[in-house]
Amino acid sequence: METELYPHKIAAVYPDDAAAKQAVQALDDAGLDNIKITTLAPDEEGVSPAIEPETKETRNKVVLDTLFGTATGGAAGAVTAGAVAVVAPSLFVSAPIVAPLMVLGYGAMIGGTAGAILGLKPREGMLAGLVRDSIKAGYHVVIVHAASHEARKRAEAVIGETMTEKTARS
Repeated sequence: METELYPHKIAAVYPDDAAAKQAVQALDDAGLDNIKITTLAPDEEGVSPAIEPETKETRNKVVLDTLFGTATGGAAGAVTAGAVAVVAPSLFVSAPIVAPLMVLGYGAMIGGTAGAILGLKPREGMLAGLVRDSIKAGYHVVIVHAASHEARKRAEAVIGETMTEKTARS
């Protein structure tokens, strides 16, 4: 399965089109590799693909994280079932097949849920909310998708230089 090419994101909010264009120009002048720049104007339609352009890759990552979490949780459930069977065998006497399966199932469910939460990246939901709210309020937004943590840091430094006191920063 494919993974995300640009997993790191930055959004900068600007009061007008000129400030947003200045930021994009500064990013271009910096010659940064492995970044993708998107600009959004107020009341622009189709904001979701601009915020997360790699929907297929993101979905695949969530699925992989969920499967990995389920497998890990199932293994932890098996270890727990074995430990409980050794320490307190009387718990499994009344239901020798169902009880261990329940412990395995709970472990797999908890692990799968944890994997899905990690894959969904809750912080990115907050970023998407900030972008949508800013656009509705009449601001211009520049979104930078970076391929690596280092590229994100370099882009963040360039964006930081273009920010003014009246500009929101995320």
